[in-house]
Amino acid sequence: MPERAPERLRVLLVEDDLDIAAGLVDYLEACGIEAEHALNAREAQARLLEAQFDLWLLDVQLPGDDGFSLCRRLKAAGDASAPVLFLTARGALQDRLAGFEAGAVDYVVKPFEPAELVARMRALARHVPARAGGWIEAEGWRLDPQRGLLQRGGQSLQLGASATRLLRCLLQASPGCVSRSALGEALWGAAAEDDDLRTHLYALRRSLREAFGEAPIHSERGLGVRFGGCP
Repeated sequence: MPERAPERLRVLLVEDDLDIAAGLVDYLEACGIEAEHALNAREAQARLLEAQFDLWLLDVQLPGDDGFSLCRRLKAAGDASAPVLFLTARGALQDRLAGFEAGAVDYVVKPFEPAELVARMRALARHVPARAGGWIEAEGWRLDPQRGLLQRGGQSLQLGASATRLLRCLLQASPGCVSRSALGEALWGAAAEDDDLRTHLYALRRSLREAFGEAPIHSERGLGVRFGGCP
């Protein structure tokens, strides 16, 4: 029998495979996690109008709108604090990058161990950015961590949840460095695999370059990652 969670989370699972959904919902409930199920993007949006969730679990390959499109739309609607975790058979690097850029903070490839999934969910739920607080500023950049909005000059960029968490850490420490372990803690509540963190940072740099023409995020050997200053 799975171990019960110390706090009861409420999650929305968007999965079109009924067998997978039924088994996962049963497992989550046995772990003390309240789970609601939607078959597609339309059902998911209807559920979100009725209730709030601590975490969204999205399949990528959904009928109609895919999971990436749904994630972007949900983030644009304003609840930047609810983490998104993708569950999908599509594990290629480009798929993972697309998921992170859409706003996900984690990406689990099928088949997966339910116990590991629950551990990831609990870690993510413990590290949702606080809603309170104002702008964080450094070197002419301004971040609203509540809305995931980044501004510089007259330009702005709507960020996904993972990018918001990373930038929040980097801007608060600027011009100092943030260790890779601290960045992993901000994203997952635990030390990050180097490849996973590298993927997040790559996606963030690319988004900043496309929106602002620059991405002052620098890796410092033996120290970590720094925002701003000379490369």
